[in-house]
Amino acid sequence: MTLKEQLIREIEQIPDTLLSELLDFLLFIKERHIEEDITEEEKANIISSQLAYQEGDYLTLDEYEARRG
Repeated sequence: MTLKEQLIREIEQIPDTLLSELLDFLLFIKERHIEEDITEEEKANIISSQLAYQEGDYLTLDEYEARRG
């Protein structure tokens, strides 16, 4: 049995009341793993892009395509 199959088996046996907590924990681990895999330069680019988006500094798809000609 693979590790994934074992996890699925355990999830199927867990009480519904714990599923929410399990999902939160899984998403936390996944996010932490993703953050560890990106470089400092990538992190800086992500933050810069998020700030620009929040300030409205972006093009819609239609605007982008219009500029491309």
